[in-house]
Amino acid sequence: MKNFFKLENIIFIILLIILAFSISLEYTSKKQTFIDEKIYDLELQYKAKLISNKELANAIISGLTEDYELLSLVNEANKNINKDANRNFLLNKYKEKYEKMKEQGVLQFHIHLANGESYLRLHKPDKYGDQLLGFRESVKNVIQTEKPSFGFEVGKYFEGFRYVFPLFYEGKYIGSMESSIKSQQVIKQLTESLDAHYSLVVKSSLVDKVVDKLHINRQYHPFCADKDYYMSNSVHNAKLLRDSKLASIKEIIQNDVKTNNPFVGITNNINNKTTLAVFIPIKDVSNKKAGYIFSIRDGSIIDEIFYSEVIKFMIAVLLLVLVFHFYRQGKQKTNTIEQLNKAIDKTTLVSKTDTKGKITYANDAFVALSGFTREELLGKKHNIVRHEDTPKRVFKEMWKTIKDKKTWHGSLKNRIKDGGRYTVDATILPITDVNNNIVEYIAIRHDVTELENYKELLKNQLVDTSKSLSETVNYTSQYEEAINSSTAILKTDTQNIITFANEQFCKISGYLIDELIGTDCQTLRREDHILSGDCDEIRDKLSKRKIATLVFTNVDKNEKNYTIDTVIYPISDVNGDIIEHLHVMHDISEIVNLSKEIEETQREVVFRMGAIGETRSKETGNHVKRVAEYSKLLGTLYGLSKEDTELLKQASPMHDIGKVGIPDSVLNKPGSLDTAEWKIMQTHSELGYEMLKHSDRPILKAAATVANEHHEKWDGSGYPNGLEKENIHIYGRITAVADVFDALGSDRCYK
Repeated sequence: MKNFFKLENIIFIILLIILAFSISLEYTSKKQTFIDEKIYDLELQYKAKLISNKELANAIISGLTEDYELLSLVNEANKNINKDANRNFLLNKYKEKYEKMKEQGVLQFHIHLANGESYLRLHKPDKYGDQLLGFRESVKNVIQTEKPSFGFEVGKYFEGFRYVFPLFYEGKYIGSMESSIKSQQVIKQLTESLDAHYSLVVKSSLVDKVVDKLHINRQYHPFCADKDYYMSNSVHNAKLLRDSKLASIKEIIQNDVKTNNPFVGITNNINNKTTLAVFIPIKDVSNKKAGYIFSIRDGSIIDEIFYSEVIKFMIAVLLLVLVFHFYRQGKQKTNTIEQLNKAIDKTTLVSKTDTKGKITYANDAFVALSGFTREELLGKKHNIVRHEDTPKRVFKEMWKTIKDKKTWHGSLKNRIKDGGRYTVDATILPITDVNNNIVEYIAIRHDVTELENYKELLKNQLVDTSKSLSETVNYTSQYEEAINSSTAILKTDTQNIITFANEQFCKISGYLIDELIGTDCQTLRREDHILSGDCDEIRDKLSKRKIATLVFTNVDKNEKNYTIDTVIYPISDVNGDIIEHLHVMHDISEIVNLSKEIEETQREVVFRMGAIGETRSKETGNHVKRVAEYSKLLGTLYGLSKEDTELLKQASPMHDIGKVGIPDSVLNKPGSLDTAEWKIMQTHSELGYEMLKHSDRPILKAAATVANEHHEKWDGSGYPNGLEKENIHIYGRITAVADVFDALGSDRCYK
């Protein structure tokens, strides 16, 4: 029993636990990646089908909304003139066109009057005159906004995706036109793209609100996993889905359907194999969750991943036993655990490429494994190490993913210069600048070549201990040198007293190492960090063995500010007691200063553009300055946040930028404008909006809103859209008050 508690036996048991934990984490990670892929596949295909169906509806109806004859007849119907005769005329006129619509997957073609009354159903010619506003949110939305409405909606007789377009006659809203695509059609399209079984569940509150009680049981049945949802009878596979096959994941479903997020339930009760139930939310015409489309997908790969990890664990245990056997026989004196860790470290390969895929950096491990020299790699595309057995589609998928600013993870086969090959588990991350533009890519790889090769490598290392140790020390020193040259490092004791500082930190701070040792690190911080409690919050996190992160502004020896991105790690001894803190820092002062300069430049450009509009109307730039200040004051009094008031101040000078498109004869006419001139003058709001609306910048988006709505009025008598009350954006309302207030106290050509 005494021999059992030898240090080597304790280490062996600890390593077994760590190995089991690592394998478990890897299994969990691979399993989650597989699940995420299934969610992504279904989401991608579902959204693609919605887009294509929307485009189909646009193509079918866009021409009809311009049909003057149709519009005039609908206008007469609103006035109760020749309603029946006109309806019969339109039925005959569009009967053939509707047949072609049905061939394209369109279920119905429906015209509604301005008050929400059903006027013409080509799919049900004898049914008309019923009022739709009681249960049709899509029709309500179009009447209220006079804009198209798209989305999933439950009807009395079917659920599906509705596309409703407003109709106008001589500029006046007269009703709407609708086409619908049944849920079954979308499910059919999904089945063609992703071969799987699908079903649809809808919130029971939506069904109970719309569908007649006598028809609910015919069209729906209760969802076996959650009483708040019905399953549609028309779109599911009854044999596979209607019974209680999903009962084993009932609790998962009940928890996750309360969110707006996609999710997956895993069950092995279907056909006695692991199966995934992939749920993605569907949105109604108001962009609220109406239910879920879900599919049943083969999850047998999860079993394969599990068995693969079990085999890997068994092989790793065997290797570990061999290592300890050699140790006990005295065949090597170096601690085999350290050797194993160093061997694993050597499988981490790091490289960087520019946006065109050319290698700009390769670490020693990457160079050593590839067989190429660093000079042969730098400036070349990664094709230089790509093995011909790796399918081209993998690289196409990888580039698509990382160009979309997402992380790609997968397995790649690379070639060695001498013709050999090795396999890596690769993670590739896009790196962006302050403007969210990709500047480079970083690839982190782990060598996962056949375990037999790894076993041979380990055996060779055990044969020649001194050589292996020498190489490992060499690698370690080089990594340490690389870290010290690019990263600022501090160590402090548990009382925050500096005990170590590397050369990089001394360079950034301006202090000598002797001046730093023994100093409280808090004295390096700018005063506002101490007053705001940042330092206290970090000390609290570290005392709880949590990693602390913060962007600090420090003061150097010459009393100049510099900004560092800091991660602080609590370091524990073998007993788990915290003995020191490790500060890892990167100087981001240049990035922070550049960001501030860009923001100031944006503000200056916005103000100058606003001043251009005022200059054309022979007013001074002081008008836009005053409007900006008034808007900020009014925003603060109204209760807007500090960020919103500052954004409004920056955007409001652009309110009259559209005046650059108004002729001088109108813009600077002394006295009142006639009717024609007044219509021209009113277009400056829309001109300004069109100039600004295409930008994604927050300032220009806010400025587009201000330009478009600062002449709207509370009672709806304003222009260009006749908005009223709170339908007018708060930015537009505040700028309107500020603009009029300043104009009343200023000289203008028309006064």
